[in-house]
Amino acid sequence: MNEEHITALKEHIIKELEAEGVDVSGDFSKMLWQSPKSLRLRFFGFNILKRYYKYVDFPLEERLTGKELMTLKYDVAYPYFLPSNHTHLSLFTMKQSFVLKLNGGDVKKWLSDLSKKQESK
Repeated sequence: MNEEHITALKEHIIKELEAEGVDVSGDFSKMLWQSPKSLRLRFFGFNILKRYYKYVDFPLEERLTGKELMTLKYDVAYPYFLPSNHTHLSLFTMKQSFVLKLNGGDVKKWLSDLSKKQESK
C-alpha cells in the first residue's frame, strides 16, 4: 500500500466527516491517526469513526508481534484500531472483515496470509 492511497483515503474520510457536521479544524487529522503514514486509528479516531462507519471487532488472545504490526501498517488498506493492550482489532471494512471471519476470526493467521501474499508479489 502506498502513501498516495493512505493520503487519499484519509482526505476522503475527513471530507465525509466534515459533511456530517464534524468540526475537522486544527490538528483534527493528527488526533485521528497514529501516524501520517498509517491507517491505524488513535482511540479518539476510533470513537469518531465508529459513529459513521461500520466496523467489526476481532478478539486477540495475545499481543501481536512486530512482524504482524508491520503487516497491519503496510498491507491493510483500510482504517483499523488496535488498542495499546492488544485486546482486539477493529476493522473498518466489511470485505476484510468477511475474509477474516472466513478464517475463523484468527487475526494472526489472517495477518500471516496477508504477509505471504505480499512476499510473493
